[in-house]
Amino acid sequence: MHKSENYYYMEALVSRLLADDVDFIKVQEKYYRILAGISGEEKLHRVLADYHFKDDATILYNFECVNEKGFSHEIDAIVLTTRFLLIIEVKQISGTLFYKPLFHEFARLTEEGVLENFPNPFDQAFRHQLFLSHQLSKWSIQLPVLYIVVNANIRTKLDQSLNNSPIIHLSGMPLFLEKLYANHHETSVDLEHLKNKLKSLSCRLPPKMKVESHRLRKGVLCVKCQFQNVMYYHFGLWICSQCGEKNKDAIYLALHQYRILINDRITNRELRDFVGIESKAVASKLLKRLKLKQLGSGRGVYYLIPDDILERRI
Repeated sequence: MHKSENYYYMEALVSRLLADDVDFIKVQEKYYRILAGISGEEKLHRVLADYHFKDDATILYNFECVNEKGFSHEIDAIVLTTRFLLIIEVKQISGTLFYKPLFHEFARLTEEGVLENFPNPFDQAFRHQLFLSHQLSKWSIQLPVLYIVVNANIRTKLDQSLNNSPIIHLSGMPLFLEKLYANHHETSVDLEHLKNKLKSLSCRLPPKMKVESHRLRKGVLCVKCQFQNVMYYHFGLWICSQCGEKNKDAIYLALHQYRILINDRITNRELRDFVGIESKAVASKLLKRLKLKQLGSGRGVYYLIPDDILERRI
């Protein structure tokens, strides 16, 4: 499944941020919430893959775009049919969920008895609904735009205060779709045309936070040690002094993280400083083996780190 730039940034940051950084705990919590969200989206994907749609249907997952006023939209899933367009907002919140519709207040009671407020998913989905309804109107496409909030955590309890709210457990998704089909007639909408119009709006949104490079740990980090220890370079191998792990390809993940967190271009000096190689000649040899695209000349030489660096091999 398509993952956001924010996911890749936070994935790299959680293993690189210095442990004594003021934001270390906050970054970890944000990353774990992102992982929980992805887990919920994957569960939704399986349920929709199993469902037999009545007519032609297309599903756009993790739809990202910027509206004409410059504000972003992130939609977990958009189901396109010739009868309706359905926005799905997936939540993986645990505990017991409560809602005060008069105040648009959405909260959960944890198993430890702590009451916490959360952003209102109904307002989030309604905002997406207004946006997509506006777009369809601009395109002269007549199709009902609906939304539903889906909780993908089987242990979550929905309080009675949510009885009249557009929220269901994931297991109820097939029945919910059946009711939508029963209540909406088929239209003449060209789904391929609609899908292409929506895709023309989509774009990759940037990460939601940025951290200065001096707050990051340097070095090729040992995956086997869960990024706790730095590996050193010796005769073409990266070796962990703690667990003894030897890996010739560990440099790729380090460069991937450098590209995401710092820059997509790197010089010989910057490479040496980041991965802990003292010799300029050794670094030059490594760069040559990595086959990175070289640009500039003389002292201005630098190398481009491609977005598919993880897929490469020496």
